[in-house]
Amino acid sequence: MSEIAIQIDHVSKKFCRTSAASVRYGLEDFARRLIGRPARGALRRDEFWALHDVSVAIARGECLGLIGPNGAGKSTLLKLIDGDGNPDRGEITVFGEVHSLIRLGSGLQPLLTGRENIYIKCSELGLSKRDTDRQLEGIVAFTDLAEALDRPVKHYSDGMYARLEFGIATCMPMDILLIDEVLAVGDIAFQLRCLDRINALKAQGTAIVFVSHAEMNIRAVADRCLLLFDGKPLAEGSPDALLYQYHEAVGYLNKALKPLGLVPDAPDDSEGPITIQSLRTSTEVDEPALQASPGASTDWLISYQAARGIVPSAVVLEFWNSAGILAGSMNAALVGPALIPGTGRLHVHVPFMPLAPGLYRIAGGFVSGGEFTGYRRSIAQLHVSQTGLTRYGGLAVVPAEISVIPPAPAGEAHRSAQLSH
Repeated sequence: MSEIAIQIDHVSKKFCRTSAASVRYGLEDFARRLIGRPARGALRRDEFWALHDVSVAIARGECLGLIGPNGAGKSTLLKLIDGDGNPDRGEITVFGEVHSLIRLGSGLQPLLTGRENIYIKCSELGLSKRDTDRQLEGIVAFTDLAEALDRPVKHYSDGMYARLEFGIATCMPMDILLIDEVLAVGDIAFQLRCLDRINALKAQGTAIVFVSHAEMNIRAVADRCLLLFDGKPLAEGSPDALLYQYHEAVGYLNKALKPLGLVPDAPDDSEGPITIQSLRTSTEVDEPALQASPGASTDWLISYQAARGIVPSAVVLEFWNSAGILAGSMNAALVGPALIPGTGRLHVHVPFMPLAPGLYRIAGGFVSGGEFTGYRRSIAQLHVSQTGLTRYGGLAVVPAEISVIPPAPAGEAHRSAQLSH
């Protein structure tokens, strides 16, 4: 196995939706640390997980592509690797010096010229003036900024900013490089030069974490991809497989289903004599989403509110994917004593999770006489993630057992051939 450059173990990071809550919880956490008590692990009001339970390792000479929609947690993960903040859970270990291209133009001095910025930034990279003199011609040729080199950077366009930053940051081999969409403002010719430079750095042993919405760029440089949705790792694998799964998850591959009438509309929320209040696991009651793996068994607890005299026959749970497609449903008859009036709980055992990796919204309710007694469009969120080297695609997992048929003995095969004649 190649030498590891970045090790990310079960990393989670939460943020507040309001500044007031951020200040209040920050003071609360500081006070808890002062008295030697650990910070609260569960989410509080106005908090959300920007990243949740992310684990991945990046080897030297490897490029990991981070893909997913806006708000998936890609930039947050890059910033944590760069040391800009600490995870609330888990640990990030880097083996070497980290260089980053995360915020466009943040490292350049706008009042100085491009040439002066090259010398300042190269000095920060540890190069002497003599070393920078040797690098200058290559940087200028790569960025194609010879005519603007002695112009103040504040007069540069966004594309020129990106050229100069990228050219300086990648002028020499390094341990770890983080790139976040800085190529998006460059033209095609410059992007191709950047992709060639990234592949050259990989060959020299640089570990690269690359964020981009450009499929061409991901395919050109990424050895593996990590697909993130709502801060959760959906799947990890080859760029081709993960880009297909990304398109599938956001509905790009299912655009024709609605016009064909193959996508049913979910009923509206309705109150009834018996409704599902929550759906949780018994061990992770504070987690933002239910967790499951394709093909594995899982157990849930349903909390309900029932009126007197109601005798439902079954519970129906529907699993809607991120594209608004009904991926599957569960219709399970109630077994055991009658439901008690008021509040109560039910145990749900799913012996085989048939859903492929993805994020699902669970809807449903109790059924009596073939009709819902109350329906909720969003009971819980289910995060189905791949495990190990197992790869699944599509909407469902198909269970199967495959065994090898041993070859027939040579003599028996000869007699069978004679009989056939």
